[in-house]
Amino acid sequence: MASVRLLRSDDLNPLRGLFLDFPCKAAQQRFQNIDPRALAAYFVGVANAHLGKGAAAGCAQWVGEDDKGALAAFAALHRDEWHSRFYPLRCGRVAPFLTHLASGSLRSKMAEVVVGAAREDGLEHLAVRIDGSEYEPLRALQTRGFYLVDCSPKFSARLLDVPRLPPPSSVRGTSIRDWREEDLAPIQSIVSTSHPFNHYYNDPHLPREATSRLFSGWVEKCCRQLAWKVFVLERRDRVCGFVIYLNPTALNRALSTRLVVLDLVCLAEEMRGGGVGRWFIAETLRRLAADFALVELRTSHNNLPAIACYESLGMRTVSCDFILHWTEKGAGRTES
Repeated sequence: MASVRLLRSDDLNPLRGLFLDFPCKAAQQRFQNIDPRALAAYFVGVANAHLGKGAAAGCAQWVGEDDKGALAAFAALHRDEWHSRFYPLRCGRVAPFLTHLASGSLRSKMAEVVVGAAREDGLEHLAVRIDGSEYEPLRALQTRGFYLVDCSPKFSARLLDVPRLPPPSSVRGTSIRDWREEDLAPIQSIVSTSHPFNHYYNDPHLPREATSRLFSGWVEKCCRQLAWKVFVLERRDRVCGFVIYLNPTALNRALSTRLVVLDLVCLAEEMRGGGVGRWFIAETLRRLAADFALVELRTSHNNLPAIACYESLGMRTVSCDFILHWTEKGAGRTES
């Protein structure tokens, strides 16, 4: 009989096989020249690191076994202290929810176990990503109270393929430079009023003003701690746009890649249109070409201006994810 239990150290080798067998990210791996074996080993290393810390450290991990005792599913539940700072709910995230070899009943059981553990730990809001091809896991999560908040395509390009663009007339008098501490307040003002496309804004159980504070806090954390580079677009000593790039150091080291992540780009209202964002991204990517070979980014499927911009820069869609949330209030509507 299929069952779910906590991850053990002797599960790590079959878990590597489960990651390696995942069929949905092959296009991304080919384009970014990622070795699937190295990627599977990286994910198993992450699971092993959490295994050593235990559930008391804020992460619980389970495997699902089929009726022959073979490992067929894996899920992990993490406390999310960062998002809990901004919302009136204790937040968590499910990463991964890996059930491509599971039967329907095992997949549903795994979702049930995750939700039950979240409730037991006092978590009131969960977020999870699954691949945009995984309709059966989507339905399994929805039957346990998860609800769809976004579909998120991922784009990637080789930096040397990004075109060099002439500056549009609307950027006359502007300059691009590294951010400075005094730029933080205008950067926060831009992001809190000019970034409507995000799955947290799509969640009816999360206050919009709290999501705006979340983005304000995130750009502060990126500028002061996380970012590899933050560039600002300036006109007459006034910040009118910014872009944040992150370096996934551990992933690059594990996969022998030179990947940079465009985490967030945002323009003030008066700078939108006329190709400003397209030119701003192209110019800043050129400045990173000595350090990185590839860029990747995510957006929302309905952010059509951003998608058109990225495609015009030679970026291609390499994958797509469903993003789902769960709250006790939302679960009450749908869960049996």
